[in-house]
Amino acid sequence: MAWLLFGHLLGVVVWIGGMFFVTQCLHPTLQALPGPERVKVIVPTLGRFFGWVTAAVVLIWLTGVAMIALVWPLRPPVGWHLMITAALVMTGVYAVIRLRLYPRLPGALAAGESGVVAATLARIRQLVLLNLGLGIAAIAGVTLF
Repeated sequence: MAWLLFGHLLGVVVWIGGMFFVTQCLHPTLQALPGPERVKVIVPTLGRFFGWVTAAVVLIWLTGVAMIALVWPLRPPVGWHLMITAALVMTGVYAVIRLRLYPRLPGALAAGESGVVAATLARIRQLVLLNLGLGIAAIAGVTLF
């Protein structure tokens, strides 16, 4: 169980910590750059980040399901139910970002469609902030309830 929890927390740190870093540190710092330069940094950075997040999400779900299977007959705490609900929503939101929104960016960037790039990045940022809030709520749910 300790290794499952370690893997689970490692995935959570990568995902939630990464969202915090991108929204609270990287994004504000990049605002000092001109729009075209900012986009040249953020698009490939998000691509790398999303690769790590995909691995983290898989790790989180694999370890989470394994831990639930081990304790389910003992009735998991209420906080686990809150965490699972948040994780389901977060995974769905991430799928929209990764599979629907992000793939638009490289082509729009190459085509010089700055309006499409800006709108897509703004929507991604909104959804990442939503997921960050849900992730923090999941941590609160599992630790406080």
